[in-house]
Amino acid sequence: MSFKRLAPAVDKLIETLEKKADAFETLESLFEQQLDALRHREADALGPLAAKAQDCTDTIDDLRQTYRRQARLLIRLLELEQDDPSLDALIAGLKAQAPSSEVGPRLDQARAAVVERAESAQAANDTLQFALQYAAGLNHELLAAVQEAAADTDSRTYTADGTTQSGGGEHSLVNTIG
Repeated sequence: MSFKRLAPAVDKLIETLEKKADAFETLESLFEQQLDALRHREADALGPLAAKAQDCTDTIDDLRQTYRRQARLLIRLLELEQDDPSLDALIAGLKAQAPSSEVGPRLDQARAAVVERAESAQAANDTLQFALQYAAGLNHELLAAVQEAAADTDSRTYTADGTTQSGGGEHSLVNTIG
């Protein structure tokens, strides 16, 4: 097959990979914004940011499916013996079809950008996950401490005859009713 017929499909695949890299960059930014909201005790901001991160994750999944469809098409056009749409196989096939073309290196650069941004987003996700787990654990420990804290009353009650009685029992600091 002539390379001129492959070029539009390869360009679309590169465009999809660039969009995927941009989506990973956006996801990393959202993770960092969530971490900043957590640092500044802006709990109300976490919900909308988490929803945006989920939307971004859905976009990345859609782009992954688009990439796989485009890669399968290119594998069929290149008449490769594989059904797995790996970029390595595509790059090798494109270099074999058109060794002088710049498409192979462009595809390799697009793949490298996706991998780099995905690793960066994963690192930001790991940091956010640790911070959220730490905050949740700390919150749990504080609630347990407050619930177990007993009001040790040293008070005395004076009776009508002028004597004192010891005060009542322990009182919880947390209102369990509402």
